[in-house]
Amino acid sequence: MSIINKSSNNAKKKHVNERAHQMKIYSIGSVVLLGLIILLINVILDVFLGKNLTFDFSIEHSNSITEASEQFLDSIPDGTKIRIVGLFLRPSSTDETQYQQYQYIIPLLDDYAKKGKGKVTVEYTDITMNPGIISELDPTGSYDLSSKAGQFVVSCNGKLNVINPINCYTIDTDYLAKYDVYMATANNTEYTFTNAMMSLVKGYSSKAYVIAGNKEVGTTQLKRMLNGLGMETNDLDVVSGFKVPDDCSLLVLNCPDTDITETMYVEMKAYVARGGKVIVAVGYNNDNVNEPYTNLNRFLGEMNINIERCMVSENDPTYQLNTQINDSLADIAQGFADFSEEKKMHITLARPLSPASTVNAEFTTVPVLMTSKKATRSVAGENNTAKQIEGEAGVINVAMYAANIETRGEVFVFGTENFTSDLYYSEFTLSDKDAGFFRACVRSMVPTTASYNIDIPVKKIDSYMLAEDKATTSMSTVMMIVFMIVLPIICSTAAVIVYNKRKNL
Repeated sequence: MSIINKSSNNAKKKHVNERAHQMKIYSIGSVVLLGLIILLINVILDVFLGKNLTFDFSIEHSNSITEASEQFLDSIPDGTKIRIVGLFLRPSSTDETQYQQYQYIIPLLDDYAKKGKGKVTVEYTDITMNPGIISELDPTGSYDLSSKAGQFVVSCNGKLNVINPINCYTIDTDYLAKYDVYMATANNTEYTFTNAMMSLVKGYSSKAYVIAGNKEVGTTQLKRMLNGLGMETNDLDVVSGFKVPDDCSLLVLNCPDTDITETMYVEMKAYVARGGKVIVAVGYNNDNVNEPYTNLNRFLGEMNINIERCMVSENDPTYQLNTQINDSLADIAQGFADFSEEKKMHITLARPLSPASTVNAEFTTVPVLMTSKKATRSVAGENNTAKQIEGEAGVINVAMYAANIETRGEVFVFGTENFTSDLYYSEFTLSDKDAGFFRACVRSMVPTTASYNIDIPVKKIDSYMLAEDKATTSMSTVMMIVFMIVLPIICSTAAVIVYNKRKNL
């Protein structure tokens, strides 16, 4: 009898062991199968929906286009096709040195394609592996794309815009000059690409010529602002036969360190007389401290304006910046108050602008920017100190405007480089209040630029910190508790309950 019971127990144990072994294999197989299913789902989602399932929690939204760009894309007529082609193979990572220039560009272009509703496509191709793309994009060979490897081509309506990645950033010009190394101070990617698309879709509304050849400072940021206003920009070289083209909507003399020629004086005077628009900016620096600007002052004298051979010293502490007398604020004249929401503009090493000795009644001339009542005039002294010259303290004009009563020829004159120079914007970026004021000046003179009004803020570099309104500390704590504690406990409890219910079946 005992032998029979022992055999029966052994048989029962063997049955239980076999069943447990099968359940173990089943459990392990189920986990493996579940892992493979999750992996497969992730691959499928990444391939087909990867770009739609990414989220930008950075403070600056470095990987996302702003509402202004979205509204522009929505305004584009259906059927419009904007094609963006990177003339290189898309890198798997932008961490490597040779690809770091793309780290703020590639993710943003993905967002253009995502939110473009089929109007924007983005692709990448190596022109050495696919040379046919060159003739496909540029059948006439006008853009020399064979030399543009690593750059971007924006194509629409049979027209192109070629964008160098370097132009998507504001560069520290001082650092570049000293060390021959590009140091980015701001991210202009969205500003650059949206304006490039807009110029292709709408077409440039007007043309600006920037005079080149008077030892002027860099004009990259100036041209970028004008492009953003729908103006095509071209250099107008200083040559013996200097002539302002008939299609010139705006002529810009940007911070020259030498005087204009006699020929330029005659031609610029004639241009304004027939209704031309001119912007002149001249600051005070070591290279032009002794320049009298004889011909330039003859030209501006026709508009009742004179550039003085000294600089402004601001003695009112409430106007000074960092307690500097030559780096300060200036009041906006009443007639130009609507050009900016700010009450004061930033001026640095500014030259005083005074009324010309002889008044030309054909022009109405008014102040645009003014110092405090405590400002004085000074010249550069030893050890870069300012040496005050004779004269009482009082309000000094640092920007003026003149308009011909009959022909509507117009001139804005700035006695500081802060509104037009690369040096200034390399530090303060194109989102600076001075840039906004300058754009308003251009819009007032060239009405066709008014429709180009996409205000895209420049984004800071290395700003991938989490936005506090999207990823707060409390939210992070809750998510950690849920995923690290609550969910594991729930899964473990469910596993124990199921096991206990099934182990005796």
